[in-house]
Amino acid sequence: MNLFILVPILFPILAGLALPVLRFCKERKKRQVYVASVVIATAALVLLVISLGNLEFKGFSITPSIYFLLKIDNLSRFFLVLASGLWILSTFYLFEYIKQLGKDIRFFSFFLIVYGVIIGLCMSGNFFTLYLFYEMMTLTTYPLVIHSETKQAMKAGTKYLAYSFFGASFALIGFVFINHFGHTINFTPGGVLDMAMVSGNENLLLGIFLLTFIGFGSKAALWPLHGWVPDVYSAGPNPVNALSSGVFTKVGVLAIIRMMFYLFGADFVFDSWAQTMLMIMTLMTVFMGSMLAYKEKELKRRLAYSTISQVSYVLFGLMIVSVIGFRGAMLHILFHAIIKAVLFFAAGAIIYKTQKTYVHELRGIGKSMPITMWCFAIASVALIGVPPTAGIVSKWSLGVGAISSNLPLLGMVGAGVLLISALLTAGYLMSIVAIAFFPGSKFDYESLEKREPGRLMVVPLVILAACSILFGMFPMWLIGYIDGIAVLLF
Repeated sequence: MNLFILVPILFPILAGLALPVLRFCKERKKRQVYVASVVIATAALVLLVISLGNLEFKGFSITPSIYFLLKIDNLSRFFLVLASGLWILSTFYLFEYIKQLGKDIRFFSFFLIVYGVIIGLCMSGNFFTLYLFYEMMTLTTYPLVIHSETKQAMKAGTKYLAYSFFGASFALIGFVFINHFGHTINFTPGGVLDMAMVSGNENLLLGIFLLTFIGFGSKAALWPLHGWVPDVYSAGPNPVNALSSGVFTKVGVLAIIRMMFYLFGADFVFDSWAQTMLMIMTLMTVFMGSMLAYKEKELKRRLAYSTISQVSYVLFGLMIVSVIGFRGAMLHILFHAIIKAVLFFAAGAIIYKTQKTYVHELRGIGKSMPITMWCFAIASVALIGVPPTAGIVSKWSLGVGAISSNLPLLGMVGAGVLLISALLTAGYLMSIVAIAFFPGSKFDYESLEKREPGRLMVVPLVILAACSILFGMFPMWLIGYIDGIAVLLF
């Protein structure tokens, strides 16, 4: 039965590899049926696997202590459901959007392969397996980033690889030290460090923790390894941007959570200089990303800078090193993924129908694309954190966690930075909503024509926009689930 855990990983990867050689997939409709069937079947397999209990599979070994290990726990279940839900909605959105991109056989081939890799990363049971899938994710997402093959896309892809491999080299250093100073490299709630060996080397290990955090933080857009994000998001297809913001950056956060709470341990990090340093770095990233988003004129780059800021909300919550901070971080992982998918899907719909890419060009767009822009408006309000949307739930927990942290001065500064960031978020998102629905008396209403995209693009937008409200109204079951994970870590 434990061997069954491999199926959700291998199935989409093999289906993606087979896609270019399947003759019936040369026709667009049959190809879409094939891709949709694979994605839905994979999601069903994921749900089946996570319902079978805490499965575990041990594969090949490099050394007696370094081996391939897959394992299901409540943290992996959380990320698996998040990734699978967004993948299904992105698939149907893509069926219409891909008409503009072309080369869809190659695109969908890698799209399926990446899904399998993401599932493997979420199921990783030790540092070696996670690092293996982490590097595979970088390589397999690269063709999606450069899909258009324009000069801008190729340059962005090169930057993406450079930042990703540089960050991964930092993470590899952490792998070496954990293997030496830990009882095991298997993910264990509370950490694996051999404190007898650590004694006298605490500052060295804290330095390694800092480097590893920054290394994995390259995928999570943490300063100073955030520079790839605006270029990749500007050049890449919008559905890929939605997945990048909602899933790819979040598995970077997953790697940090595994490293921080399942290898080093919360007790080792708590009240250390590394905690202080990383709280400062995450707050710098929150403020910097919000300010750059506020100043940015291009729509996709504005949303990219927003992602830089919002994902560091999550990292800041983790560095509070408390149950309430962890709760806020986990809630924001889910809510930001949903909200930012709406924003990127809406941006994609606008560009798909109008070819408009700059904010100032969106004047009156709410009159010609009302459903799209209403979804954009709902997501904007949710990201700001206005009740009763989902954003208020996660940001409230983060704010309370900051104020009650073991570093009271830095915690108060953190709460202030989160508030300033929320105000900047209102500025850079609601300004778009305002000109979209209230273009002014001089606007030429006579030239308006309905440009709403087809149902395949609209329905995912509406579903996700509804979720950004429903999760804010009924969050208690999710909070209970997250607190169940936190109890094992603190």
